[in-house]
Amino acid sequence: MTNLRTKVTRLNTGYGCRILNGDVVIVEALASSRDLIGAVFRDLLRTLDKCGGDDFTKAARVRKYKEGNAVASVKHIWGGK
Repeated sequence: MTNLRTKVTRLNTGYGCRILNGDVVIVEALASSRDLIGAVFRDLLRTLDKCGGDDFTKAARVRKYKEGNAVASVKHIWGGK
């Protein structure tokens, strides 16, 4: 997981949050409001870190429960080729 990037797409039901490795979607989830986008990404990156991540995913995992951060536990939709 060396080329991770994030992407947010505005949808009718909220915001689609995706984590990609190059052009391949690894995992995605839905944020119900704009305020929860960061919390959703922290949850997704925390899961990737559990599966053997890198420094990028580890940093997000440390921030998940930091005081003042919104917390979200979302349904993960796994993708990929």
